[in-house]
Amino acid sequence: MKKSIVAGLLTITTLSFAQSNQVQNTFNYLRNKEYDKAKISADAASVHESTMNNPKMWMYRGKVYQAIYFDTSKVVKALDADAQEKALESYVKCLTLDKDNVYKDEVKGLLVQSAAAVNGKANFYKGNKDFDKAIKCFELLEQALPYDYDQGMKRANITKEKIMFNKFDTYKYAANKEKTKEYADKLIDIKYKEPKIFTDMVKLSLLDRDTVKALEYIGKGKLMFEDNMELVNQEINIYLARNKTNELKTKLNDAINLAPDNEVLHVILANLYQKTSELDKAETEYLKALEIKPDYEIANYNLGVMYFNSGNEWNEKLGALPPNETAKAKEYETKANDYFKKAVVNFEKSYEVSPDKATKQQLRKLFLRLGETEKADKYK
Repeated sequence: MKKSIVAGLLTITTLSFAQSNQVQNTFNYLRNKEYDKAKISADAASVHESTMNNPKMWMYRGKVYQAIYFDTSKVVKALDADAQEKALESYVKCLTLDKDNVYKDEVKGLLVQSAAAVNGKANFYKGNKDFDKAIKCFELLEQALPYDYDQGMKRANITKEKIMFNKFDTYKYAANKEKTKEYADKLIDIKYKEPKIFTDMVKLSLLDRDTVKALEYIGKGKLMFEDNMELVNQEINIYLARNKTNELKTKLNDAINLAPDNEVLHVILANLYQKTSELDKAETEYLKALEIKPDYEIANYNLGVMYFNSGNEWNEKLGALPPNETAKAKEYETKANDYFKKAVVNFEKSYEVSPDKATKQQLRKLFLRLGETEKADKYK
């Protein structure tokens, strides 16, 4: 009986020693760049009861998987498609188990590198519509955040708030309405500054035909982003669909009476007049906004668009005239060009503040249409 007990103890001791040896083997294989063997040793040690709680083992395992995803060889990379996730998971496990901070200094920078790789992997999964894997990556990043000792993850814009937003956005694309709403409400509660949360939730609410909820999200969004034109347009479109434009006009005019120097309110009212084809009133409100703030980019751009559209309308009328209507042709051409000249002025002011490609192309086309080639060349 004694012999069998001793033999049993010897067997257990031998197995434990063998597994401890796997940790050393992992290190040796890693040092020799034998990543296939290092991976086998690390994985074996990670599930054995004698080594699975060894922080040193988890550190080596993290280094093995980090070496795999960092390697430029396709053969090495093919050893594990989830190497980024497994590296970060290993470093988190190491630091969780490392109660005496023996490996903290060695691992903390490696964790940040792996976190950046996993963040990139999450976006890759999201772009490929593999939403479940993207969410798992974001959850792994959340687990890593407590070990961001030197704020390296934070500097890489991997924060609790940013991860929360990424999960919201991923759930939205995955068409998981319940989770999308859950994370939208969390983000709104912490006042996360991203208008997309509100505009997306308005769209989602409207898909559910819940205009009350949509208007609630618009109201909350406008408290943070009062001049966000997408929110403004969404509100206007809801009122238009409900045939309540007069109610909205009244609300806006009352607000302007209280704050006549608020350029944002004038632009919102102008936008509403534009949608209801009251172009003279729209022009008046845009010009009032520009009196208050001459470089107000949205007002300049929207007024430019309105003038451009009016010019096009006269141009279309010109094209529809019979050849013998020469007097009218001259009149229509003059009116079209007058509007195009006005449009140019506002587009240029808009471009000075926000030099985007679309406005640049529009300016070039307009100057060419007006025969001002030298000015058109400025916007090549």
